[in-house]
Amino acid sequence: MAFAPWFKPALLRSMRTGYGKGDFLADLSAGMLVGVVALPLSMGLAIASGVSPEQGLYTAIIGGVLVSLLGGSRVQVAGPAGAFVGICAAAVIANGYLGLALATLMAGVILLIFGALRLGKYIGFIPYPVVIGFTTGIAIIIGSTQLGPALGIPDPSPAIPDFLGRLRHLFEGATFLKPGCLYVALGTLAVIVGLRKVSLKIPGALIAVLLATIIVSWASVPDTSIPTIGSKFKEISASFRLTDWSTALPDRAAWLALAWKVLPLAFGIALLVGIESLLCAVVADGMTGDRHDSDTELAAQGIANIASACFMGLPVTGVIARTSTNARAGAKSPIAGLIHAATVLAILLCLAHLVKLIPLAALAGVLLSVCWYMAELPLWPRLFRSGGSDLILLVLACAITVFVDLIWAVGLGVLTAFIFLLIRKSAHPEKEEPETIDVKERADAVVLALSGHLHFGRAAEPRAIEGRLQRGTLTLTLDFNHALFIDCSYAQALRELAVHARKQGVVVRATGLQGRAAHDFGRFGLREVISL
Repeated sequence: MAFAPWFKPALLRSMRTGYGKGDFLADLSAGMLVGVVALPLSMGLAIASGVSPEQGLYTAIIGGVLVSLLGGSRVQVAGPAGAFVGICAAAVIANGYLGLALATLMAGVILLIFGALRLGKYIGFIPYPVVIGFTTGIAIIIGSTQLGPALGIPDPSPAIPDFLGRLRHLFEGATFLKPGCLYVALGTLAVIVGLRKVSLKIPGALIAVLLATIIVSWASVPDTSIPTIGSKFKEISASFRLTDWSTALPDRAAWLALAWKVLPLAFGIALLVGIESLLCAVVADGMTGDRHDSDTELAAQGIANIASACFMGLPVTGVIARTSTNARAGAKSPIAGLIHAATVLAILLCLAHLVKLIPLAALAGVLLSVCWYMAELPLWPRLFRSGGSDLILLVLACAITVFVDLIWAVGLGVLTAFIFLLIRKSAHPEKEEPETIDVKERADAVVLALSGHLHFGRAAEPRAIEGRLQRGTLTLTLDFNHALFIDCSYAQALRELAVHARKQGVVVRATGLQGRAAHDFGRFGLREVISL
């Protein structure tokens, strides 16, 4: 039973619609695969964030259990994510782990409030170029933290929070380069990329790390030549630990002082969790044909972040790499996410003593591969060709993320997008059309009449239509007769709608294209997925 009318866990939906032996076996194989995929990623992200590797595993277990039990998506898998590496590393440097933990706890409360206020749909208002821009920026930040371990250059002490400072440290430390580390990192990358070309279901990251660990251990390479986790972290704890707040926060005044100091960080984490998890849920919907409940997902992420902060964990969010692996592996329900968490827990309990043998360069190779696929570089040429405001938003969000802060990147990106929207609307006020969407359903066809300015604030409209494409629908017609222009975010939503429809065997075509809308339709490449 849901605790509130808006709280609708996907696990309950899955059980009510029928769950049999075949579903469980599918979830079992998918969950175990995602568990082994999550293992090296979770440890690598924790180390890059400035904490011990087991804390990344704690986060994967807690996030996997609570988000799977309470979340609004059937196949979403939660845990630590690359998007948080920059924020977490800077927070640990500035305020220690307890500062990060308190910000994560506060972010969990904020997410619960977001869910209760049913704000899930508004998080989708972030323009698509801004999302791609800050995602690429995050990939660049993570990459800058991993080049040192990949080259064998010692970590700076104290840690360096800014991007340019890290690059300067790499140049100054070039004389300390260790060829063995470079070979391990490149070998890890080669194995991961090669296995991805064979099959996305193969846990390439785990296989690469295991091979690197076996080779380095068998060759008895000293830690001075190829540092391992054991050379940096003397003890890897397999038991869960409660966060000890009392050491740094002995009284109410200390709590309030630190809470006020990390409040902006808490809002940033909450916003990023909301964006990342809901984007991830949308990706999962596109792969499975299911529809997530955004408000339930936000509330579940809030509960998971509160729990993670209390058990020495990191911020929790839905992770696209693990979620897409889960969906491709044939997961049927959130049970797969629970099995993923159980797999990580079993490995932690049984093999914690072997984790010390893993070369840091191998984990760096894993994270560099994550950066490459996370950077969304194939999308940049398309956005560059679209030009105009979308290009400005893309570059602005990326640059601010790298050189200033992710929170500023999102805030300024959205504000700039609103300014561009107002400029477009004011340019031709005499052509103003009401911003509406009209859906007409027939026996075997759906007609979608689009009117007015098709901008990022309306990008959720096409996604809402996906559920109207029932079995037996043969055609989906997009009527642009009264559309004035299309921005990049709305074009991406139309692209996702068209791809979803075509997977169901529905023919998608556009009619009534004219003027600026016709120009936008062409420059965003919608002819690739929508026929005229």
